[in-house]
Amino acid sequence: MRQQDGRDGPDGADTERQRGNRALEALYAVLLIAGIALPYAQAIPWLAEHGLDLPRLIDEIFATRISSFFGWDVIVAVLVLLTAVTVDTRLAKGQKVLAALGALLGASVGLPLYLLLRQRNLRKRPAPAPRTELS
Repeated sequence: MRQQDGRDGPDGADTERQRGNRALEALYAVLLIAGIALPYAQAIPWLAEHGLDLPRLIDEIFATRISSFFGWDVIVAVLVLLTAVTVDTRLAKGQKVLAALGALLGASVGLPLYLLLRQRNLRKRPAPAPRTELS
């Protein structure tokens, strides 16, 4: 039952929405950890061996057609993510900076971070007021 102030009453619908949002936040947090751990488990040993040799890095990323596919896929995904972060009106300025920095670390870091921040903001936002039909 919805109360006059827009909050859910004893039926607990608002509580269910909060629980669902928290579960989604937890999923994004797990994906963020995976997005950091898995790619960087490959990048850190490569950097330890070769240093910051950008020409070699680019040569290796684009060495085959399939690695080029993945290279371009990540580059385009990061550009799209940076655009989405920039125009998103639900993120505070500090959150935008954090999400943009995450995107520059890679799409697998930036995307779950962006979605986590966005979902957290949605959870903290009050529930929308009920709509009334005009007859």
